[in-house]
Amino acid sequence: MIALIMLNATEVVSYDDFKYFFWMVPVSTAVLYLLYMNGTPYNIQNEEELKSILALVLTFLCLMMAFFAAIIIEHYCR
Repeated sequence: MIALIMLNATEVVSYDDFKYFFWMVPVSTAVLYLLYMNGTPYNIQNEEELKSILALVLTFLCLMMAFFAAIIIEHYCR
């Protein structure tokens, strides 16, 4: 990401070439951190497991909605 920022600052590449990457990295990093925080699975109760699954599904749905909204806005606002 730092290299892409530097390339954009020196105008080697434009922001439009990699803007989706910038949008996906912060959200995916947070989700991956939650998934791999412990490294080994631990025993949790069914209720906690359902809450965790629901949180991950909602996060993924928000990510997909933001991604498609950005594509639609980009397509129709040209």
